[in-house]
Amino acid sequence: MARMSRELSRFLLVIAVIGCAGSTATAQLVAAKPETLSVACDDFDLPSLAAAIERELPALERSSATLSFGATPVRASDYAARTLKPLVALAKANDRANLCGALMYKYVWLHVGTDRVMFTAYHTPTVRGSLTQDATYRWPLYKRPKDAAARYTTAQILGGALAGRALELVWLADAYDALALHVEGAGMIQLPDGKMMPVGSDGHNGQAYQNVSKLLIADNRLPSGPPPPSHAPGNPKARAYFASHPADLNVYWGKNPHFVFFRSVDKAGGGRYGALVNNRSVAVDAERVPMGSLLFVRAQKPIVANGTITGWEPFSRVMLAQDTGAGIRGQRMDLYFGDDDYALAAAQAMTVQGDAWVLMSR
Repeated sequence: MARMSRELSRFLLVIAVIGCAGSTATAQLVAAKPETLSVACDDFDLPSLAAAIERELPALERSSATLSFGATPVRASDYAARTLKPLVALAKANDRANLCGALMYKYVWLHVGTDRVMFTAYHTPTVRGSLTQDATYRWPLYKRPKDAAARYTTAQILGGALAGRALELVWLADAYDALALHVEGAGMIQLPDGKMMPVGSDGHNGQAYQNVSKLLIADNRLPSGPPPPSHAPGNPKARAYFASHPADLNVYWGKNPHFVFFRSVDKAGGGRYGALVNNRSVAVDAERVPMGSLLFVRAQKPIVANGTITGWEPFSRVMLAQDTGAGIRGQRMDLYFGDDDYALAAAQAMTVQGDAWVLMSR
């Protein structure tokens, strides 16, 4: 008990100093409450944690950047060596007890913001497409232009501003699938011969982001109540609305000036450090959370059976800030759940309050 008291006193002194100073956005990292220490354990398979850490280590080790943890600057290479690497061996060995102990006593915990965090989820969808346009495959994903056209708004591009320039990367069979991939930022395209074509984001036009589903809600276009069953990506209510009102898709999509360009990739689902790791990678607001930082997340996630959500359960796990998104701003994080049916169901339904802490070695 005496040792625990000394550990808590030292722990709170350190995080109080870090959490109180600084005017940068990441100064929103604030001192963790003492009871956090009693729940510092991970509920997912640990080798995936090792994989996620190792995915970003080379970039951090090469980097000369400085990460800001409140008032405390830490070189990216030092963060990799002192905060991330010590967990790799424990995770590879599936040594949960010692990993949890390390999290309790060897790491400083800084809560992200003074309020709870809004958690959503995203995934890597699979949609039908073709390399050639025909009567079935009519909706393009565009490659990035190399001139001023890269700044065109969504309304301009949907109006044909890029037509005739051979910038179509692939043609999709469903108009709403194109919008869904713009939201997810990556996907797998199933070609007519059955082959799979991974695509990922090649940046965007730099315009402001508007959520199309929220625009529909503001205009009372979506019904209340639970969403209809859907095994297709995107908001099921919005998909159903646009299926009944196809002429409205370009109208509402055009109200979101932000437009994403695509490229072929080796593996879909890429973030700042290459391929994302399901249940370990998180998209964050990089103005609040340093990219590559270790996070401890505690919230609720759906229970899914045969593609249907049957309930919700708590989860707590170590994750990593490895991605960003145009709509991920402020007290919001987007959890990456992979490319299976569970990931799709979670992406469609998950909007929950929870807590997140940034972790760093003492």
